[in-house]
Amino acid sequence: MRIRIHFQTSETSIPLNYNYFLSSFIYKRLASQSENFAKFLHETGYGKRFKFFTFSQLFFENSRVEGDKLIVSPGRGWWHISSPVVDFVRYMFASLSENPVIRVGNAEFVVQSIAVEDPLPVLSEYNFIMISPLVVSVPEERNGRLVHRYLLPTEEEFYEAFKKNLFKKYRIFYGKDSEGDVEIIPDWNYIKSRERITKRIRLKDVFVRAVVFPFKICGDRKLIEIGYEAGFGEKNSMGFGMVVLRGGEV
Repeated sequence: MRIRIHFQTSETSIPLNYNYFLSSFIYKRLASQSENFAKFLHETGYGKRFKFFTFSQLFFENSRVEGDKLIVSPGRGWWHISSPVVDFVRYMFASLSENPVIRVGNAEFVVQSIAVEDPLPVLSEYNFIMISPLVVSVPEERNGRLVHRYLLPTEEEFYEAFKKNLFKKYRIFYGKDSEGDVEIIPDWNYIKSRERITKRIRLKDVFVRAVVFPFKICGDRKLIEIGYEAGFGEKNSMGFGMVVLRGGEV
């Protein structure tokens, strides 16, 4: 399930790297409805790994970048939050209805409306655009330490890691292995037309490298659906891997 939140903006500024602030905001709002649920999700998660939620970047009608800040002018804004866990969506909807303010650092945005979005339609293939960057990596040893090597769609390992992550989400959420498969096809015309598709994003004191590009995916609908609702790739609960149908409402 997904919710789309519309809010009003005033003259303010937020950090350019605001993912951590939004993730913290979500946990606080969950705790306002159920401390036990918020604690379980934050400290343990499903399968001791997955949080099974994601969120988009913030969209503003009027904004500009100045240094390491995003300067927001008066106008409208919107934000998407998604999870296959019904309780998660129910708690977030209730909290935002009771206390209709989104806080990012010292900035506050007043919520105007909250809507549950339509479920993923049944299609033979899905053409997605990213509304938050995608993180795909493999572990690699460097100087005796295990680190993340972030992958690009030009590398074969990218697709193996992308699918492996999706299969794990499916297995933990449904309690069984998927019997299906998926195929991911990047929009190479888009990728070739861009100088770069990578984004370097700071999460507290750590930097991650993510990618942004449209892609098609076909195959088992349940696998695609778990990625659509929980997020594709890694670090979903920090605001990565959320997509919408191309041509649909962002």
